[in-house]
Amino acid sequence: MTPNGRLADGETSASDQVGAGGSDPSRSSGPPEPGSPTEVQSWGWHIMAVSSWLLLILLPVHVLSTWVFHDPAHFGVALYVDRWHHAYWRVFDGALVALGLVHGGVGLDAVLGGLTRRVEARRAVTLVLVVVLGLVGWLAVSTIFTFNLS
Repeated sequence: MTPNGRLADGETSASDQVGAGGSDPSRSSGPPEPGSPTEVQSWGWHIMAVSSWLLLILLPVHVLSTWVFHDPAHFGVALYVDRWHHAYWRVFDGALVALGLVHGGVGLDAVLGGLTRRVEARRAVTLVLVVVLGLVGWLAVSTIFTFNLS
């Protein structure tokens, strides 16, 4: 830089370097590489967005049908036995459980993944979450669809 504050020939300013793909990490030079953490986080964000909109529709219907339209004093298995005589309610409750577990699992993975520093630990946390939530989801949904109504 010259004494009057101008750049000498061949010098570039810090803003020129950032604009040209310099050291600013918030700017990317293109789409993320397949399988990169940025791409995985993007998929997680999309899954959270879609599941939150679907849950925004399903949860009020569930609350209204369970607690408002029926007497809470008579809440019990009989409510679900009557409700699950219709295939619609089985699909509805199964979707509600599955979406809730997916939404919560992706959010929990993001939180726990942010707490782990090593890639191996993050993969282990994700694997444990997938196995545990997958097992819980499978048990819940299979119970909904195989529950004996007699």
